[in-house]
Amino acid sequence: MNQIIQSIKKTIAKKDFDAESLVAQLKELREFIKTNLDEPGFVRMVRLAYENIEENGTYTFEYTEGEDPKANLGYLIDLLADYNNKYNREELLEYRKMMEGEEWVSPEDEWKGEDEDE
Repeated sequence: MNQIIQSIKKTIAKKDFDAESLVAQLKELREFIKTNLDEPGFVRMVRLAYENIEENGTYTFEYTEGEDPKANLGYLIDLLADYNNKYNREELLEYRKMMEGEEWVSPEDEWKGEDEDE
């Protein structure tokens, strides 16, 4: 899995990455996760990511506000790379909710207003 992740990161780092190549790499990652891990939610996330790129020519999900699409996709890949980390798993769940269009609060907005009641 690490080789696939590193390959995806290299593609994302290119100034003008080839969307077709990136989609192929994401499909490879999805197949690896599907075959080797018992994580259907991650399989779905990777599929949603490459379908988004196929439809739009770029990654359009915005998990981290103010970041460009490449940074958001890179963040997803970083989370998946260390999916066993308990904090990453929590973020991956939130990320998936956002991708699926469920009620979602960005990490930046989550803490806003908590001190206002004091």
